[in-house]
Amino acid sequence: MSESSSSETTRTAAGRSRLPWIGAGLLATVFLYFFCIHSAYPTGLKTVANWCWHAWNSKNDMLHGRAIPFAFAIMAYLGWKKARYEIIRPAGWGLALLLFGISLYVLSVRALQPRLALIGLPFVIVGGLLYVFGTRVTRHFVFPSFFLYFAIPVPGIQQATALLQVVVTKLCYQAGTLCGMSLMVQGNTISSVGETPWNFDIAEGCSGVRSLMALAMIAAIYANYTQKPLWKKAFLFACALPLALIGNFGRIFTILLLAHFGFEDFASQTYHDWAGMLIFFPIALSGLFLVDRLLNPGPRKTLRRATQSRASALSNSPT
Repeated sequence: MSESSSSETTRTAAGRSRLPWIGAGLLATVFLYFFCIHSAYPTGLKTVANWCWHAWNSKNDMLHGRAIPFAFAIMAYLGWKKARYEIIRPAGWGLALLLFGISLYVLSVRALQPRLALIGLPFVIVGGLLYVFGTRVTRHFVFPSFFLYFAIPVPGIQQATALLQVVVTKLCYQAGTLCGMSLMVQGNTISSVGETPWNFDIAEGCSGVRSLMALAMIAAIYANYTQKPLWKKAFLFACALPLALIGNFGRIFTILLLAHFGFEDFASQTYHDWAGMLIFFPIALSGLFLVDRLLNPGPRKTLRRATQSRASALSNSPT
């Protein structure tokens, strides 16, 4: 009698442990249907996923958006590897976030504005996980969920592109004149008025907005996985903008320097195509590492001492 009751209790506990996963599977199925299959909009791009894929293009400076779902999947997998060991305690207040995200989806259908559905998407994911698994599990998926905001096409990004063009043009002109270069600026075009005249147009692609978006995503990921206090994460992420400006300035100014020393063709062709990898990202990523180092001068020393003490203890231990 006792053996049968214990086996029944085990089966009941196993069934209860499966319930959250069944609920999560149902929520994921409903989510995939309404975002990827259901024709919610009467226009040619009828689903949210289809609209996103076509909006992620080079004309909108949003080509990076096509990589966001893959980055989300990788970070969600890393989060799941930690979350699977957490205690499951469903939080009822997650239903409020879930309903808020659903209401934004409904509003997007009524207003024919898929961006609203994308704004509500992290709330659907986080709210559903909270309601099914609780806070201890959900905390590992908050960052990957809101990282999806990088995939939302921003209408005013073209205005930001024009502003960045003006800023980098003025910076390069002022730096060039300080270095003794005879330059003239007209709009976004920098020209040489010396013995060998040349001119470079700081086009939209040279504004740095694409590099800024790439660096912002890298900074967000780096800050999330290397910093513990929230203010350090926010500060490191905020440094992406000035670092992007510095990196883009270095990229364009070195092009001007090469042209000034007589390598105009090389500067405008081969070097221009590779300057992003050779100049921008080394400067920007080094800046991120430097800020990280300034924010955390102690832990690495402590970690190094702990490693050295552990190594010395092992070396001194009898064999």
